[in-house]
Amino acid sequence: MGCSLFLLGVCIVASGLYIILRKEYQEALKTLTRQSPKLAGKSPIEDVVKPLAQTSVQLMETVNKLIQTAVGTGAFLAMLGSALCILAYWMVSN
Repeated sequence: MGCSLFLLGVCIVASGLYIILRKEYQEALKTLTRQSPKLAGKSPIEDVVKPLAQTSVQLMETVNKLIQTAVGTGAFLAMLGSALCILAYWMVSN
């Protein structure tokens, strides 16, 4: 029982670290950051560009919140997995 709980904990820690370290969301944020000034600099006089620039800013904020949520989920999984590993060690040692 303790060994299977330990292996489960290791798998959960690995999945949490994978979520934290993957670069999927960071690349999307970098692309949005590069494209926003280009969009805003097109023509500040046009009324069509202003809502597009505001929408791109809102999209960047949303992606940033998504990154923060993913990192929080990964950290929670890593802590939960560590707790399971400690519990498994305690079960085996007693």
